[in-house]
Order: sequence, then structure tokens, then C-alpha cells
Amino acid sequence: MLSRRQFLKGAAGVGVAGLITDSIFYEPRHIIVEKRIIALKGLPDAFEGFKICQITDVHHSLFISLDFVRRVVEMANGLKPDLMVLTGDYVDDSPKYIAPAVTALSRLQSPYGVLAILGNHDHMAGAELTKEVLRKCSVPVITNSHRLIEKAGKTICVAGIDDLLEGTQDLKAALEGVPVDIPRILLSHNPDYAEAMPKDERVDLVLAGHTHGGQIRLPFSIAPVTMSRYGQKYTGGLVKLAHAQVYVSRGIGVVGLPIRFNCPPEIALITLTKEKQQA
Repeated sequence: MLSRRQFLKGAAGVGVAGLITDSIFYEPRHIIVEKRIIALKGLPDAFEGFKICQITDVHHSLFISLDFVRRVVEMANGLKPDLMVLTGDYVDDSPKYIAPAVTALSRLQSPYGVLAILGNHDHMAGAELTKEVLRKCSVPVITNSHRLIEKAGKTICVAGIDDLLEGTQDLKAALEGVPVDIPRILLSHNPDYAEAMPKDERVDLVLAGHTHGGQIRLPFSIAPVTMSRYGQKYTGGLVKLAHAQVYVSRGIGVVGLPIRFNCPPEIALITLTKEKQQA
């Protein structure tokens, strides 16, 4: 007959094995749609309720299959957003995954199309090849540039910046010619750029990824590894700075250990609303 200590040790072992199995085989494939309403100052009435779907850090690789990427695309299309944005890291490090990943993502559909930037892993795998494949798939790459989105005679700006770790950032070029009185949304793979960007160039909202939510989150949502210079600040969700708001997605894929614990992959669906003026 088992002693109490033997039983507890056995139960603990089963529990740990279950957590490991869940972290490897279930949670990395259990995609959550994170729906957020974000208020922007001066948002035109025409853009009230405008929906942006953000997909980031797909990391197509040995561990993130093409079928999984296709499922992400199917889920995102089912949300019926107004605009799709891709904020980098389409593959891990190998160039052989670039064309399949980008081709799958190019099947994203929305009335205002798809806009893309690059992440640090895209630079490592081959920035020029990634941009070439994106363009062949009719996905505009807005690195250090922008697009004006027009609706009912009103306009917002969606700009993109190059990766903070591997690229060359030029926010002035990204926003050149953008009217000063329209909302400005910036795609930045790395959320840390929000701390470094020039304050004389106004940005209302930064959409970022890179940190994967830490991939492993302990109780109280603490991530032992954050991939950010600012600790837990940019592991995920909405961060309000004095000069901008930053939304950080946990992303889709994994790097390093092919696991996620208490940190499921995410498709972000952001609904814009006008910031209410204080009386």
C-alpha cells in the first residue's frame, strides 16, 4: 500500500507531466482572439468602430506548421476586420520557410487590405527575400513609410518602422507628409521602440509584438524571460505612456523552447473609438 508521501510524490509527478504535456502539445495551438477597444484622440466619426486585426510573430518553423499558419489566417478572416496588419517575425531563422509562410498569410482578406513590417527574425532569415515575397504576394511593406487610410472622406495614418534590434529606424521618414491633425498608428515589431522613438513626431498608438508574452507566465502573470529591456512592462496588452499608447500582442509562434505556459497564442482584434473629451 502506498504511503501518503509516496502518493503525493506520485501525484506531483503526474501533475508536472501534465503541465509539460499541456505546455508543449495544447497551449501553443490554442489560439485566443484578444478583443480590445482603444480610444484615439481626434478619431474621425467615419472611423468609429474601425477594426484592425493584428497578427505577429508567426515563426513558421519545424515547430509551427504551415497548417497552423493557415488556421490563423482562417480565424483572422472570420473576424471580418476592416484592416489586417502584420508586425513581423514570419519565420524563425531559416530562409526556406519564408515563401510558404508569407504565401499563407497573403490570403488574409479585409476591405482595406494587409500592411506589413519586418521583425528581427525576418532580418536574420533574409530581409530582402522576405520583402520580395511579401510584395510578390501583393502585401505592401511599410518599413519607414506609411499608408493613408481613407473612409467617407476622412483619413487616418498607418505607418511602419524597421526593427529596433536588426534594422534602421527612421520615424521622420515614416511620417513624412502625414497631416498633423489625423490619428497616427505605428507598426513596430519591438515594443521597446516606443521608449526610443523621437518625441517630436507624434504617434497615437503603437502596435507591437516580439515579446511573445514571455511564452511562460508564472502566477500573477510574471514572465521569467521578457525579451524586453523594460522587464514586465511590455509582455502583453495595452500600455499607456505619456506620449503614446502601446498594444503588445503575445503573437502566434514560439522561439527557443517550443512551449507556452499560461500564455496562449493571440490574434488581436482592435476596435478604434474616439477618445471622450473631459468636461
